[in-house]
Amino acid sequence: MELEFTADPRQNVSGYPVELSQEIRQGGSAALCVVDWRPILRGILDDLRMGTDKRIIATRFHAGLAEAALAVARTTGEKRVVLSGGCFQNTLLTEMTVKRLRAEGFAVYWHQRIPPNDGGIALGQIHAAVVQKQAMHD
Repeated sequence: MELEFTADPRQNVSGYPVELSQEIRQGGSAALCVVDWRPILRGILDDLRMGTDKRIIATRFHAGLAEAALAVARTTGEKRVVLSGGCFQNTLLTEMTVKRLRAEGFAVYWHQRIPPNDGGIALGQIHAAVVQKQAMHD
């Protein structure tokens, strides 16, 4: 949250670099795509050493995460992307990621009425319990 509030989205800065690695299944299809955080951390440390304004560092961090999401989406072969999880409570990250994905032609879906964190999980659990209870009475 502190990084989100420190960032200045009006800054036109590039994100920190992102690298992906893929573990390949037998048969040649990608089984797992992993984001390597080391280039992002090196970029942050370099900027801190150079005395870069913390607002720019925070903005570049968010932009780097949005680029990471885009890089992962590109590996899937799918044109529809769903953003979920507690990190997407971060409005700036969500906005940057949606913007980057849309600019690359992806259809993007994200939580708009239900929170992407424990509140959404709890709602799903309530729904499952109601369905199970109804099935018991049928």
